[in-house]
Amino acid sequence: MKKGLRILSALCAVALIAASFAGCTQSTDEKIEYVIENNEVIITGYTDSTVRTEITVPDEIDGYPVTEIADFSLFNAESLKKITIGKNVREIGTWSMTNNQHLVEFAVDEENPYFTAVDGILFTKDMKTLVYYPSAKNIEFNKYGEAQNTTSYIIPDGVETIRSKAFYKCYYLDDIQIPDTVTSIEEKAFHRCSAMKTLDLPENLEFIGKDAFAYCELIETATIPATIKQIDEYAFFNCSGMKELNIYNAEENIKLGKNWYPTYNGQQIEDCVINWK
Repeated sequence: MKKGLRILSALCAVALIAASFAGCTQSTDEKIEYVIENNEVIITGYTDSTVRTEITVPDEIDGYPVTEIADFSLFNAESLKKITIGKNVREIGTWSMTNNQHLVEFAVDEENPYFTAVDGILFTKDMKTLVYYPSAKNIEFNKYGEAQNTTSYIIPDGVETIRSKAFYKCYYLDDIQIPDTVTSIEEKAFHRCSAMKTLDLPENLEFIGKDAFAYCELIETATIPATIKQIDEYAFFNCSGMKELNIYNAEENIKLGKNWYPTYNGQQIEDCVINWK
């Protein structure tokens, strides 16, 4: 009886060790950190962020499909210029690949049914959501790492959502043209696009998320269409150069978050005129 209990205890201990190991952070030879949950791999970190210029999120690790790139896993990588995403990835965190200031290109395995890359820019497979724009696309840097130019971008027709942090800290974009198919601009979508000088919002826009245009300090005028239904808090925080904001809807018809309007250091700009059309 005692021997049977000892065997049972040993088996329970082995099961507990196996269960705990499944959630432990491991690392590949390419310095990619990951965990295995429910027989799927989640990318959680990257420990070689100052040397390599390219990284590939593989299809599988240890025989398990790589299905998720978690928040903060491939971000703040100083040297990365290209990120390639494997065929099994179906979830990409909104913070997962932010602030890679020398990133030029995204690539996606053609067999991936969830995401695609067009001209180096990351979209959902159906092209309805713009996921990430590489912040150094078409930018030249000198030997000191200083940008020598700015650039512009035309978002393709058919895109409906500009996802949270899609253009986060894209410092060198001075003009972004948004098609009328876009109805939603999510949280921090254009946060700190500090070179952007013009803001032409699309005719069918319904939603502007929190901090969507925060710290876009060079924008002087903007027009919000009659279709707008919600503007979240701090949407135009520290848009210190804003002189005129035209809104083609009545204030009472829009759900407005706290301090949604243009501010300078958190204070309303005295000479900024908000026209309710």
